[in-house]
Amino acid sequence: MRYRLATVILAGLRAAAAGCHNTGRVKVHDWPPRLVDRFDAVVLRLTPPAPVNWDDKPGADGLQVQINFFQIDKPLSVTVKGSLELELYQGRVQAAQLASAKPIRTWPFSGVELAGFAGKSAFGWGYAMRLAWGARPPAGSTATLIVRYRSLDGNVKTSSPLYVPLGPQ
Repeated sequence: MRYRLATVILAGLRAAAAGCHNTGRVKVHDWPPRLVDRFDAVVLRLTPPAPVNWDDKPGADGLQVQINFFQIDKPLSVTVKGSLELELYQGRVQAAQLASAKPIRTWPFSGVELAGFAGKSAFGWGYAMRLAWGARPPAGSTATLIVRYRSLDGNVKTSSPLYVPLGPQ
């Protein structure tokens, strides 16, 4: 019995650490979550922390990401009303260089589209999505990924750059 309990707890901790969605039942009062237009921080993570191959052909097909928005007065992340774009840049681009850099790939998501990616994890509500780069994967050993959030009134907030290891090309 202790072994089974320890296995269940360990599996739960692994899922939370990997950013996986809670596969348990969602309580009626948990869905839909209240959408907000104000947040203090956006956290962008790769899940897993490297490009992913989704088909039987050699080579990575894209990235899996988890995006969480946090308010300073709430312990768990929240869902948002606005839209967002994920932008991928060639190489390592510093935050100060983003305004003048040109992304090699952009994935836009409207507020309506975001709802389809919402899920609950140990961090609260967030968005898990796949970003396929198609037939033109980024070259080099590193790429930079950011999130640009646009609120309903047009304000834009940008995440810190996330440096993506691409490995040898």
